[in-house]
Amino acid sequence: MKIVHITTVHKRFDSRIFYKECISLHREFNNVILIVADGKGNETKDGIVIIDIGQCDNRIKRLLVSSKRAINEAIAQNADIYHFHDPDLLIEARKLCKFSKVIFDSHEDFPKLMLQRPYIPKLLRKALFLIAAHIEKKTYRKLSAIVTATENIENKFLAYGKNPVVTVKNYPILNSTPVQDKENSQNREFTACYVGGLTAVRGVKEMILACEKANIKLILAGPFDDSNFYEQMQSLSGWRNVEYIGIVEHSELKQKVYSRSDIGLNMLLSAPNHTEAIPIKQLEYMAEGLPVIATKHIKFCVDVTNETNCGILVTPENIEECANAIEILKNDVQQRESMGESGRKFALNKYNWDKEKEKLIGLYMTL
Repeated sequence: MKIVHITTVHKRFDSRIFYKECISLHREFNNVILIVADGKGNETKDGIVIIDIGQCDNRIKRLLVSSKRAINEAIAQNADIYHFHDPDLLIEARKLCKFSKVIFDSHEDFPKLMLQRPYIPKLLRKALFLIAAHIEKKTYRKLSAIVTATENIENKFLAYGKNPVVTVKNYPILNSTPVQDKENSQNREFTACYVGGLTAVRGVKEMILACEKANIKLILAGPFDDSNFYEQMQSLSGWRNVEYIGIVEHSELKQKVYSRSDIGLNMLLSAPNHTEAIPIKQLEYMAEGLPVIATKHIKFCVDVTNETNCGILVTPENIEECANAIEILKNDVQQRESMGESGRKFALNKYNWDKEKEKLIGLYMTL
């Protein structure tokens, strides 16, 4: 079976797309190609053939030019199954339905994203939400199946019609996230970490302010998509406590981030697309044995934190509350270790990719 995954938005070594889905499918079916649009050229890694169609320098070109290039390249591959990951491709990907089976991987609730994107004027957000919902629904009827990241998104698609919809949760890969190496942790300053996109709605400012108030170090790993927001964060007095290390490859996260940290921060703010989300960062912290400071705004975080006793729930906008939670874990080594061990145990037994990949492979076998 020849399989082609397509993304013009995500990086080529995206955790969900490359390390989880593509590698798992390669081990099962062998012939997997990933089409990307990052300008870094073609290569083969871990058996996955990566084809680069070139990078466009703005969102409009990516939508109009990269989408067309990616789908044309996919058609040329003459695959048995096409699996695309970007809402940007919803219209162009309809062409693939004439040739083979086609899967859309809905990582997030695409229409709801229109309600929270900072670069979309507020007056246009409702209209774009309705347009996005229409495009999504119309394209769904032509596809062979949908893969979703949460049950909430699955239920939305099930309401559209009868195509197969399978939830494959973005749980961490345990083989690449072994227990945190705590050696020498007593010989360095107490450190918190955050890994992911660095945007306002993900609570970056609140993390910086809370760590400043608690007087601890903060490691930030990930991209600042907005240069103005990056400059605003650098202007904060709490930035002096921050070590910003930029984008870190998935395989290097343990060495560069987790082994140097004592707690993980997951302080996402309230947003339309966050309520029913599954923030992978909290599960990765758990898999590493790191206790978590988790947001009360996301149901999954509340449920998992209460179930596993892996950390402390906070309201991210309340800086004093967040700083107090950090100080509790900083000052209580026994509680910190107990929470870390409990989170790790649940990650091993429940919240891991090995449990989820079988759903994906099962869908492919059905198609």
